[in-house]
Amino acid sequence: MSNVPGLKAPKAREKVLDSAFTLFAEKGYDGTTTKDISALAGVNEVTLFRIFGNKEALFHQVILEKLPLQSIQSVVDFDMEGPMDEVLLRNARKVLETLKENRHFLMMLVGEIWRHPQFREDVSTEAFERAAMYLAGQLQLLMDRGRLRALDPYVAAKSWIGMVQSHYLTNYLVGQGNIDPAEEERLLRGMVDIFINGAGKKEVN
Repeated sequence: MSNVPGLKAPKAREKVLDSAFTLFAEKGYDGTTTKDISALAGVNEVTLFRIFGNKEALFHQVILEKLPLQSIQSVVDFDMEGPMDEVLLRNARKVLETLKENRHFLMMLVGEIWRHPQFREDVSTEAFERAAMYLAGQLQLLMDRGRLRALDPYVAAKSWIGMVQSHYLTNYLVGQGNIDPAEEERLLRGMVDIFINGAGKKEVN
């Protein structure tokens, strides 16, 4: 059975994708060769070209399949019981943990989209737009249930993502790589409070 080509192709594809993900994260796009990837995957370089065509197409596929959006969607839960601020806080923690697990790949990706503009649309669509649309859908459900006030769910999603992304970017991606847990808790709770209650002071007539 192991000699049947149809059974070997999916396994080879996953090996190449996993190996490409690892090497791109370590060495970047320019520092990684298809020979390196095929060697780590344990496949012939011809197999890599047959499945993906070339290195650029392979990198494109890595972006589509290895960005942590699916992992984030699998761990967040907006149906959990409890006050809305605690729901958002617990989900923010889960998102941050997933992003931290993918820090090296994301660091590489930030640099590559500036060196290779052809990848920007992939990252913008797959990493940011899909995340915003997914969260907008979750927030709309919360609004429908009366747990959040009615407003534009897409704008709300972009606002919340911006807060969490900014925290991740400044403390983990380009910052020191860590933050005091008590300080992080203070910042996250503050962001949740601003998101739910706003920062404006109601005027008394």
